Amino acid sequence: MTRLFCIVIFFGILAACQRHREPPSPPPPASRIVTVPLRKASGPPVRTLLGQVAYDPAASAQVMARLPALSVVSIRVFPGDRVSRGETLMVLKSPDFLSAESELSSILDKPGAKGRGRVAGIRVLAEQKLRLLGASRREIERLERTRRPVDRYEVRSPLTGTLIRVGPAEGAQVRKGDLLFEVSDLSRLWVQAFLYPGEERGFRRGTPVSILPLHEGGTAGSGRILRIAPFIDPRTRTIPLRISLDNAGGRFRPDSWVRIRIPVEGRKSGPVFLVPERAVVRTKEGKTALFIVRGGRGPALVPVTVLGHQGGDAEIRGDLGESDRVVTEGILPLLSRAGL
Repeated sequence: MTRLFCIVIFFGILAACQRHREPPSPPPPASRIVTVPLRKASGPPVRTLLGQVAYDPAASAQVMARLPALSVVSIRVFPGDRVSRGETLMVLKSPDFLSAESELSSILDKPGAKGRGRVAGIRVLAEQKLRLLGASRREIERLERTRRPVDRYEVRSPLTGTLIRVGPAEGAQVRKGDLLFEVSDLSRLWVQAFLYPGEERGFRRGTPVSILPLHEGGTAGSGRILRIAPFIDPRTRTIPLRISLDNAGGRFRPDSWVRIRIPVEGRKSGPVFLVPERAVVRTKEGKTALFIVRGGRGPALVPVTVLGHQGGDAEIRGDLGESDRVVTEGILPLLSRAGL
C-alpha cells in the first residue's frame, strides 16, 4: 500500500512540472543587412600605403675608434644636440696617439725634415699617419710649433647634423673599432614601405609622392620613389619600397609611422569607386573583396583591388557598376555562410 502511494505521488509531481514548464525562447532575429550605393572617385587613382621613417645612410655616419684609449676624458655633446662638421665631440686618452705624435716630433728635430730628401719623406708619412688617426691640421701645426706630444685624442664630427647616439660613457676604456658616436643629417630621410606581390604594377622609380604624418593636423611632405626591390622579403613575403623624404623643415622624425600617397600610373582597367573601409573584407587567400547587391539578387562576393584611402573610405577597382550597392552591415553572417 505504501509503495502504491509513493508511485501516485511521483506521477503527480511529474505532471505538475510538465504543466509549469517555461515556454521556449523565440529564435534570434535575422541579421540586418545594410547597403549603400557605390560612389565614383574623382581625379586620378592614388595608392595609400603605411611607411616608417628611417635614417638615410648617405646622410649618416658612424664614427669608430681608430685606436685604443685608456679612457674617455670628456664628452662635449649628447644625443639630440646639433653638431657641425669638424666639431670636437669627444676627447680620449690614448698612449697610441701619444706615440704617433712623438714619432713626428722626433722627425721634425732632424736636419732636412722640411727639405726634399729621405727625412722629409719620412716626415710626410708620419703626418699622414696622424691624419688617418683623426688629427687636424691645427694639431699638427701645434706639434710643429711646440714639439710637445700629447696623449689627448680629439674625435670630431665628419658632417653637420644631429648627434643620434653615443657609445662609451666618460671614464670608459675604448678598444679599436668600438662605436664612439653616430651623427645624421635629419633633413634627408628615408621612408620604408612594403607592397604585396602584384601591387607594384603602376609604380615607377622617380615618381613623386606625398607623405603625411598619422596624427591630425600635420602638414604633408614630399618625396620620390628611390627603389622598388627586385625581390620578395622572405620574412614578410612583401616587396620593400624605398622613398626619399625632404625633411628640411624637421616635421618628421625617424622611426615614426607615416601615410604615403602614390599616384598610380598605367591602370586603365576601369573606374575607381569609393566605399566605406568597413565594407572591405579579406579572404582566406589574403585577397580583398566586397559583398555586392546587384539587380535585386542576394549579396554576392566580388574581388576588388584597394588602391588607397581617403578619410574613412577605401579607393577600389574591380568588376563593379555604378548601379551596384555594397553591403556595409551584416557582413559577418555573410562571411560565415561563404566559409570565409
